[in-house]
Amino acid sequence: MNAEYGNAQNTEELLRQLLAWQKKEARHARVAAWVSVLMALVILAALVLAVPKAVELVRKVETTVGKVDRMTASAQELIGNANEMVLKNTDAVTETIQKLNEVDFESLNNTIHNLDDAVRPLADLARKLTG
Repeated sequence: MNAEYGNAQNTEELLRQLLAWQKKEARHARVAAWVSVLMALVILAALVLAVPKAVELVRKVETTVGKVDRMTASAQELIGNANEMVLKNTDAVTETIQKLNEVDFESLNNTIHNLDDAVRPLADLARKLTG
């Protein structure tokens, strides 16, 4: 009978230890649950704060991209106009250079020299009359 009493005591002790361990585990499970709930609330709060700012940022990016698109179109139009102007002016400059190349500068210099020779006596006469 002593053996049965010893077994009962051992069983009772084991049950007490098991109960203590289960209480400890239950406490840890409650703490883990509260920590999980707090983390979920923190994540939810962060999302509530971050999502509107992210949406606003996306809207601003879309607006900026639209402005950049319009600026790009304007720049392309400006480049097209500049190219057209350069082409027109290139033709005019080329034509002018061709005409300047056709001028006989030696004959022009001789003509100017002859004109100077013809006008010089008249200029001297005019100075003598006024002076």
